[in-house]
Amino acid sequence: MKDMAALMQRALDGAWSRHEVLAQNVANAETPGYKRKDLDFRSFLQSASESGLRLAVSDPSHLPGNSSVRFRVTEDTASMTPDGNGVDIDREMGEVSSNALYYAAVSRQLSAHLSMLRKAITEGRR
Repeated sequence: MKDMAALMQRALDGAWSRHEVLAQNVANAETPGYKRKDLDFRSFLQSASESGLRLAVSDPSHLPGNSSVRFRVTEDTASMTPDGNGVDIDREMGEVSSNALYYAAVSRQLSAHLSMLRKAITEGRR
């Protein structure tokens, strides 16, 4: 159960980080020479869910925390305009919307998971 919450937290972190990258793309849609960037965190989450999301602890007194694994930002080399800009604003807005829906869905799922745990704890005391 704890691993499920940790995996959902990483999914939220990834979606947030991807939103920041996509926002940079939108902000630079008119910048000559700017290359579109993206962040692929779903493949990381897929491999983490298959192998198990574990945090490395080098000392027994360490508290568990966020994994130090960072998501990797990739850059597209293709240009959409003659000035070398690689951003298609319509595509970016679609990606922003899709990412926002993903974030909201995972957030609702995490909230439901925590609610279920809270109910199990409070019902167990009766």
